[in-house]
Amino acid sequence: MLVYLIRRLNLLVITLFLLSIVAFFLQRQVDTSFINSSHVFADYQRYLIAILSGDLGISTISGEPVLDEILRIFPATLELCLISVFIALLVGIPLGIFAGLSHGGRSDYGIMTVTLLGISVPTFWLAMLLIMFFSLHLEWFPVSGRLSLLYQIPHVTGFQLVDILISTQPYKSEALFDAIRHLTLPALVLATVPATEVIRQVRYSIGEEMNKNYIKAAQAKGLSTFQIIRRHGLRNALPPVIPNLGLQFGSILTTAMITETVFSWPGIGPWMISSIAAGDHSSIQGGLLFIATFVLLVSVMTDLLHLILDPLKRKELYGKHEHL
Repeated sequence: MLVYLIRRLNLLVITLFLLSIVAFFLQRQVDTSFINSSHVFADYQRYLIAILSGDLGISTISGEPVLDEILRIFPATLELCLISVFIALLVGIPLGIFAGLSHGGRSDYGIMTVTLLGISVPTFWLAMLLIMFFSLHLEWFPVSGRLSLLYQIPHVTGFQLVDILISTQPYKSEALFDAIRHLTLPALVLATVPATEVIRQVRYSIGEEMNKNYIKAAQAKGLSTFQIIRRHGLRNALPPVIPNLGLQFGSILTTAMITETVFSWPGIGPWMISSIAAGDHSSIQGGLLFIATFVLLVSVMTDLLHLILDPLKRKELYGKHEHL
């Protein structure tokens, strides 16, 4: 376990080092302070020290440190991503189990058809359809924003739902309901693709587990399908879903930036687009470095969580070490 952790951390450090080199040479192309400088290694050393100290530059739009702006707006994006992952698991696991149990049947084909449609539909098009139907036609949900202007909630953590829950405002309940209404449509749009991946992964895992001997032995003992799934199937079928979500988190974050733009969600997506439009190179570079680092950290954390939850993965890892 410790050896695996060290290997993953070494890979993380090497990847971040290579990423910093790429970002440095891109910075040299746009930063006038590097024009008359021929000392590449000295310049990179200064650049690396600045990044490690949290200095990602100053935004030419706001005049504020880039890192401060990112830390202020990124919680909105992260909150949207976490809620969408929760929805994806909430919807994807039951449908994946049902499809796996009815493998080759009509229900399986129906679920997989919907899954294929979910992957195929462009995010912005789905977002516009939901806005037109649920916001403009039925008027069930707001068109854009994160919270109505009627409610003034102090910014503490940056996570809107958490800030509302810990606030002392007399209209806390109304503000929470309003925040959930604003969150529903963008979270559903963002949850579409990861939900389809969860369905496919769980369907495959359940199908594999149900054909194993220990499942057949449980069936011979008279256990119902529900009991078998609850006691044995889920325990072995769900752990592979975790690293898959970790690998998807980069695409989830990218899709979130598109979703935020459509719904005017005040996250890192509109911020990056406005920085690109204004030619704010410090903000663009700082945002990309921050996002890439965060995605790599999530990937490492999900791999470790998979190792902790999956005994077979640990056994395989220990077997490799003993063989070496």
